[in-house]
Parts: sequence; structure tokens; C-alpha cells
Amino acid sequence: MGTVAAEAAPLSESQYATLVARFQTAVDAERARYSVPGITAALVLPDGRLAKVASGYADVERKLPMTPDSRMLSGSTGKTLAAAVAIKLSRQGVWSLDDKLSKYLGSRPWFQRLPNADGLTIRLLLQHRGGMENYYNNPRFFDWYRARLAEDPSYVPNFDTLIEFVCEQPPLFAPGQGFNYSDVGYLIVGLAIESATGRAYYDQVRESFLDPLSLTLTAPSNVRTIPGLTQGYANGRNPLLLGPRMLGERGVLTYDPSIEFTAGGFVSNSGDLARWAFALYGGKALDSPALAEMLAVPTGTANARYYGLGAGVFPANDGLPLAYGHDGYIPGYRSSLRYYPAAGMAIALQTNTEDGYWEESKQGAAAGHLDFASLRARITRAVLEFPGVGR
Repeated sequence: MGTVAAEAAPLSESQYATLVARFQTAVDAERARYSVPGITAALVLPDGRLAKVASGYADVERKLPMTPDSRMLSGSTGKTLAAAVAIKLSRQGVWSLDDKLSKYLGSRPWFQRLPNADGLTIRLLLQHRGGMENYYNNPRFFDWYRARLAEDPSYVPNFDTLIEFVCEQPPLFAPGQGFNYSDVGYLIVGLAIESATGRAYYDQVRESFLDPLSLTLTAPSNVRTIPGLTQGYANGRNPLLLGPRMLGERGVLTYDPSIEFTAGGFVSNSGDLARWAFALYGGKALDSPALAEMLAVPTGTANARYYGLGAGVFPANDGLPLAYGHDGYIPGYRSSLRYYPAAGMAIALQTNTEDGYWEESKQGAAAGHLDFASLRARITRAVLEFPGVGR
């Protein structure tokens, strides 16, 4: 899969300092371009050196500056951790990724009412190829959830309740015969992990990856008060109409992020995300056969851009080389991590605004809104085009 970078001499200390200054300038320019509250970004060079930069505000009203160690909710980037746990369990012989889901969850009262229930496997759900819709694509979900929150602002639906919203829905396609990004599929994988091991998923993530890699700014986002969390800003277009500020009095989130679980489920920092991408896709967090399995082309996939197991594979485009990675959204925050195998380096970034997310893929979406993909591309090119970094 091209995970080994070409041999290149490490940057000298003066070159490294110049690269970090260039990185900072690029991040500052993008914050000004879109008038976003704040950005953090980080890169890891092939020799392991980490650079972290920040721009703007962690809290605009209080004039608190964003710092390189500022923490934000990282959304679906957490799927990379869920997939890594699932793959590691398969390498340990705890299960096979091709096991039928019924082996672990067949006794759940909702199981037989899932779309394609008897054909679902762990692998298919990790690849988003189970033919399952998302609970939030059910028209009833957001009306129901808003009503419950109006009655009880502390209400949090359990995972069985969320899964019920996809039950008895017609499958989108036969198992393995299409692709549909599904948070609920990853929620179900998380329940299967806990059923197969008899242990809490978050404990397994910590022991397998967070602690060994010293990702100290990354932790479960399963409570409404998270130490060091920056203020997040919404533009009022998310279906729950949350915003404009995600943190209320005493730093308490206006919603409970524990709804994500294995579909996301973490608070993190750009530095940790870059180091995780470097370790994961660079072959240090999983052994070579496991990484190859994560990045393998799913059966029946012909596109150069595809989704493996918790891994987006992005072909060379827009002046950027092939990359592996994942993006994340949760109300008030956006995140991205990428690993560029030809350069042997990782780049991650976070913003404390969701602006532009709900306008993506809509006509005229770019006008006046954050174009996150373009922001990421410009920052990344500023790094990869630096002399000596290479591709």
C-alpha cells in the first residue's frame, strides 16, 4: 500500500524551524481567510519530530487564545480507534472479522429486525458495506430527539434506542454490494466488541493504543464536562439546532457527546491526532498484516478512492499525493487526520466551528462558509512543498 517513505535526509534544525514557521503562517492565513474562531494543526516528520501550532481563539467572547495543546471533540476520527481495536482482536484470535454479527449480538431484541441481519459481519460494518442506513436519516429521529431534550435537557438515548431507528427499514443494498457511511454500524461493532471480550471498549482503547503511544490529550468523550475542552461554535444549521456556543455555564456541553461511542467518541488534540495517524497508517500501532488488512480494497470496489477498515484512502488529487486518513464532525467542531506514505509524515488539524459542514454538497455551499477541504489542502501543500520534505 506504499506505507514506506522514500529515504530522505532529516531536516536540519534550521530547516525544521523554517518549516514550522511556514506551517504557522499557513494556519494563520486560513483562519483569516474564513474568519473561523480558532485552528490547531500538527505534523509529524518521518524522524518522529512533532510540530504543533495554533491560531485564533479557544473562546472568542472571553478572548482566550487557542494553544497547541487545546482539546476539541474529534468526531468520526474515533472510528480509526474502533477499527484498530477490532483488527487487533482478530490478530489475537478473539474473533474473525468475517464472523457473523449474530454470533455476538444475535440475542438482542432488535437484532433480527436489522436490515440484512443474517448477512452482517464485523468486516462489512467496519467498511460501511452492510446496507444499513443511519439513525439520523430516519425522518422521525430528530423530531423525537428534540422533543425529548425539551422535556429533559440531560436526556441521552441509549444505543438500543438509536438502533431501533434503523430496524425494519429496507436495506439499501445486499451485504457487501454497496457503500453507505453509517454511524449506527459502528455503534453495533462497539457492542459486539464488548460482547466478545466482556470488557469495556474504552478500556481496550486506552490499554492498546492511548497509553502505549502516550496520547495523553485524548480521552473518551462520554461526559458533558471535559477538562480543557475549547468552546465550540455552531451556525444553527445542524438538525438539532444547537448553538451558537457548545459550552454553557461552568464549561458544561449543551449536549451529551456519549451518543457517539465507537462511531467517534473522543476528545483529542491535533498533536495527538497527527501522532496517531503516524503510528497507525505508518505501521507502528498494528503489525504489517493487520495494517494491510485495514487498507485493503473491499471486494467489489473499483474506485481509487475507497474506505477500508476505519481508513479512508484518498488518491493523489489537487496537488496532493496519496493519503490515508479520516475526518470528523460533531456539533461545534471539525477534525481531520492524514498520513502521506510517500512523504512518511502525518498532518492533522481541528477547528472549533462546524461552519460549512451542513452546506457541503449543496449548490453555492462555498459562498461565505468554511471550505474545510480547501483549508486542509492549502495547509498541507504548504508543508509538503517545503524543500526536503518531499513526496
